[in-house]
Amino acid sequence: MLAVFFRNLLRKKQTEQELDDELRAYLELTTAENVRCGMCPEHALQKARRDLGGIEQVKESVRDIRVGVWLEILVQDIRYALRSLRRNSGFTTVAILTLALGIGANTTIFSMVNGVLLKPLPYPNPDRLVTLWETHPAWGPFLTVAPANFYDWRQQSTSFSRMAALDPYPDFILTGRGEPRRLAGAAVTADFFPLLGVNMALGRSFRATEDHVVVLSYSIWESYFGARTAIVGTGVRLNDEEYTVVGVTPRDFSLVGKTSDFQARTRFDVWINLGLASPPEAWTRGTHPLSVFGRLKPGISLQQAQAELDGIARNLRRLYRDDNDAKGIAAIPMSEHAVSGVRTALLTLLAAVVMVLLIACANIANLLLTRAAARQKEMALRAALGASRKRLAQQLLTESAVLVLLGSGFGLALTLLSGPALIAHLPADLPRIAEISVDGRVLAFTTLITLATGIVFGLVPMLQSRVVQSRGVRLNARGISSGQSRLRGALIVGQVSLALVLLAGAGLMIKSLSALLQVSPGFQTTHILTARFSLPPRYANGYRFGTAQHRRISAFQRELAGRVRAIPGVRSAGFTSYLPLAGTNNNWSFFIEGRPPNPPGVYDSTDYRPVTAGYFETIGIPIKRGRSFEARDDEDHALVVVVNEAMARQFWPNENPVGKRLKFGDEHWRTIIGIVGDVHHQGLAIAPAPEMYIPWGQVPNVEVRPTIVVRSFIEPASLTSALRKAVAEVDPEVPMDQVATMGQLVSGSVSEARFRTAVISLFALLALFVASIGVYGVMSCLVSQRTREFGIRMAVGATRGAVFALILRQGAKLAAIGIAIGLVAAALFGRLIASLLYGVKPLDAATLAAVSILLAAVALFASYVPARRAANADPMDSLRYE
Repeated sequence: MLAVFFRNLLRKKQTEQELDDELRAYLELTTAENVRCGMCPEHALQKARRDLGGIEQVKESVRDIRVGVWLEILVQDIRYALRSLRRNSGFTTVAILTLALGIGANTTIFSMVNGVLLKPLPYPNPDRLVTLWETHPAWGPFLTVAPANFYDWRQQSTSFSRMAALDPYPDFILTGRGEPRRLAGAAVTADFFPLLGVNMALGRSFRATEDHVVVLSYSIWESYFGARTAIVGTGVRLNDEEYTVVGVTPRDFSLVGKTSDFQARTRFDVWINLGLASPPEAWTRGTHPLSVFGRLKPGISLQQAQAELDGIARNLRRLYRDDNDAKGIAAIPMSEHAVSGVRTALLTLLAAVVMVLLIACANIANLLLTRAAARQKEMALRAALGASRKRLAQQLLTESAVLVLLGSGFGLALTLLSGPALIAHLPADLPRIAEISVDGRVLAFTTLITLATGIVFGLVPMLQSRVVQSRGVRLNARGISSGQSRLRGALIVGQVSLALVLLAGAGLMIKSLSALLQVSPGFQTTHILTARFSLPPRYANGYRFGTAQHRRISAFQRELAGRVRAIPGVRSAGFTSYLPLAGTNNNWSFFIEGRPPNPPGVYDSTDYRPVTAGYFETIGIPIKRGRSFEARDDEDHALVVVVNEAMARQFWPNENPVGKRLKFGDEHWRTIIGIVGDVHHQGLAIAPAPEMYIPWGQVPNVEVRPTIVVRSFIEPASLTSALRKAVAEVDPEVPMDQVATMGQLVSGSVSEARFRTAVISLFALLALFVASIGVYGVMSCLVSQRTREFGIRMAVGATRGAVFALILRQGAKLAAIGIAIGLVAAALFGRLIASLLYGVKPLDAATLAAVSILLAAVALFASYVPARRAANADPMDSLRYE
């Protein structure tokens, strides 16, 4: 239908020429008739034109007639197509459901790809936005930035119209409005909001030099402050200090992408002014808390900016050799960095769902070929009555288009209905989830695949219509069965190949997820409850242990731990600052006693975790050598440290590190008192890194985000209310949040792997089902077409078993060819998803063998029923078959 419409548009000039020739011939005949009646030639021509009412009017009239005829024929074809589909309800139901699943699945996955990967960032001129990172050959390519380095970048660079920094770590406790509430906070420079092009819903953004001012997020302003427009200029109490509200962000504003390697937070409740307007002498180059953003000037390319940054990095290495040796600067498009961790997974899902659509297309093509074979006499009769090949093709194309439009309509409805459920099951850390929706681009994609499948489906029955042109009413079916069988066989081979690719991919994903879930995290995962606290500033103003504030933190922990241990059902309790699998970490450089100093700019560093006495026993981290921390390991006793096995292997190979000493910076030496087992802190798929544990009472930097770990005899989640009550009894101004069992944390750490495995497995099962239906349909059609042949074979002595084996061999042959091709494609697909696998090779022989056997068994089973029907047929009935 659509192809005919566009073809008519392209032939417009030819139609106009034919119309002009026809009108000219008519005018000449009418003029000649008027001359014969005695009129002069000039008057005869004028009268002929008057009688016609003007050539252009006649042309329009004829054109209207032709358009009307075309529309009438189109309406007739659509009505006939609907009647034909209604008469063949079984075929119509199967075809529409298959198309709905294929198109609906493609639309759903594309809406994810569109929202996460393709949509421009929700900022003005997003292509000019970049993120800037420090790099180091030993530490990694994307490192957060030291404040002094940021200051130098901003001062020396000329490629950026603005450069801003963000520190995502501060937490704020909102008090003075009932129960204290922890707010996720960020400290940003004054250029941050203007750089992103954010216009405040209320008020304004920061000025460079002002202090103790805050910008609220729209959600906090709406939920906690009642959406009062008079909020601007009023005071709020954050961390026991007064801040003045100067603005409220727009409703849909969020920061896209990760702000650091260990911090995935993109939505913040409050924003304060980071400042950083003073000279760099007041700042440090040894700590690296900042995420940096830049907006390129018009006309400046990313390559030009990177070249300038390389020069700045060389200059800083020369000026500050101790802190900046070997460090570089990397500028990455903000849109690219935001989705760098999920691009491969989403493109893999899109490739998988396209395969499902191709399998569905092949299946529908086979159904249409079967239906076309059943309508051979109808087509031949219409041809004999005068229908042109063009007219027959138009009718068949219209029927295919109606079928595809119905299928795509149901597919789009399936997408709209399943979209909210899909988003609810997406991994929580997937960037830009809020931007996943069915928008104009998704609808355009659905329209495109609808047109593509409609044209493909229309061509399949049109191939059938070629044979009816000169055959007469009695069409020789055997004369076309060979060509049809080859085409159907090719379609089945394609379906089997694509199904094997999806099954192999799903098998690799399942095997990878199984290997991931079998990884021992290094700690106990059952009967453990965790909760995080945000302590007010009165606990954290001191920066060295031994201060009053530090003792206040220790007292809070001791009293809370005592109250928690007294709760019925609690076995033990301990504190840490960084839970395993929680996505947070910290790193320190250190010196080992008796070792020569490292060259300038080269440091021995490792992750560290402050913990209290009882933490290892509570969470179930085994003590391999030495001892654990005790209550006496505080600021009044000798400094100690516990290392993990990975650190012992790396820094003391073939030695016992217990009794060795190390220190951080200029502090006193610490003695290693024990070795604990390795823990997968950063993820089950990431090998344990060298780590050290420090008793909380001896931490050089005061930690203000303690997390309690409670081990229980009963269901841990049932302890939540009792734990909240204990916290309120110790200090009612300390909010408790992020309450979760350790089992939930472990499950959340593999949520992305579980999601993509479930989706690809679902697609693989769908592909297997559709492919099996395709094999069954082709073999059934083959039996139907060769009924007379089978009758002759059995009449001349062939056994039923021989006929059964003949059909079964035909199905097995198609399946074998498809499997052979699919194995090659599966090897390529395995390489594509290699980065998503854990503990399994992309070319896993056991997986490929298993899915090949499964697919072969399904194909043989699908061929079994038609083969048995052919073998059980009565030879006499088969010989009478026409």
